[in-house]
Amino acid sequence: MATANNGAPLSALPDDVLQRILVGVPLDDHRVAAAACRAFHDVINGPRFPALRRKYGFAEYGVVVVDDTGDRVHKRVVSIRMAQQSGAVATISGPGVAHVIERASTTDGGTRLFASIWRRSAAPKILSVDASSRRWKHFATLPLNTYNHCIEWHDGRLYFTGGRMYRQFHWNNSLHAFNEAIGLWEELPPMPHACASAASGVIGNELCIAGGGDEHVVSTQILQIYDITTRTWRLGAQLPFPCHDGQGVVVDGKLFVFGTPGSEVWPPPSRGMLVYDPKCNAWTEETVPFGSGARVAHACVHKGRIVVFLRNSYAYERAADGAWSPFSYGVSEEDSRTARSASGSVLLG
Repeated sequence: MATANNGAPLSALPDDVLQRILVGVPLDDHRVAAAACRAFHDVINGPRFPALRRKYGFAEYGVVVVDDTGDRVHKRVVSIRMAQQSGAVATISGPGVAHVIERASTTDGGTRLFASIWRRSAAPKILSVDASSRRWKHFATLPLNTYNHCIEWHDGRLYFTGGRMYRQFHWNNSLHAFNEAIGLWEELPPMPHACASAASGVIGNELCIAGGGDEHVVSTQILQIYDITTRTWRLGAQLPFPCHDGQGVVVDGKLFVFGTPGSEVWPPPSRGMLVYDPKCNAWTEETVPFGSGARVAHACVHKGRIVVFLRNSYAYERAADGAWSPFSYGVSEEDSRTARSASGSVLLG
């Protein structure tokens, strides 16, 4: 039995005191600590414990990667992995598994990663993945059958926009928001310009859609900004060069965009990373350590650092001071060649 310094059992302490004592126990030791006694078990598994760990700075986060393996003929298997760890924490298979994981993904800022799974015969589904519990579930079905769209989470709603309609020469400009509280989609004012394969991110109360292509050109320089509060769109400063197949992340109130620049040369030359600052409505360009022609598979923000996964199995992270360093992915090059993935930093506990 665990005891205090005066010999009294720790389990006899009030719950609020036990919470302050146990809140700093590392996540890997929670199971052992919870097994010590009933009081410890009730505190560690209580509904308030994760919030208290966040409040006092003990919460631990990890990068979860959802990917599919296989080819277009054989059934794909969807795996949930933790970056920097070997093996999958969970596998999704069976009739409900779609053919392709879309790179469009977002998190709720807590334990959940939302990933879009597309299949040819039906509208894409949104999976809610909880890596800490090793569970996943169907969260919502998109209102349109599109691919290469954008999804972003903000204040209890999942926003969906852009993409190309399956088997149609039509690019989507509609904007919808899924309200989790009532389980319904709401149609919102459409984008000024339809696009697919754009980069996206939410800065404050504004949804930013950068670049992408439409029925006229593969890549555009258009930045579209939706004010979630006023429900209005406006155009921001144009990107320095046309960009498609993009990935966007938000750090320190700025939108960082990785994408393929429009070019007649293939593979197109690397043009670095674009950074949009809404305070001055201007773009800057930063160099990246990727070689010419390297393509970004997906990206996320983890502990204030940008983590970029390339399509050649390599990954890098960018510190707050702008310095880049290798990031241990934990996935083989062979796996990365056959997988489409989505990633996000989630609360583990």
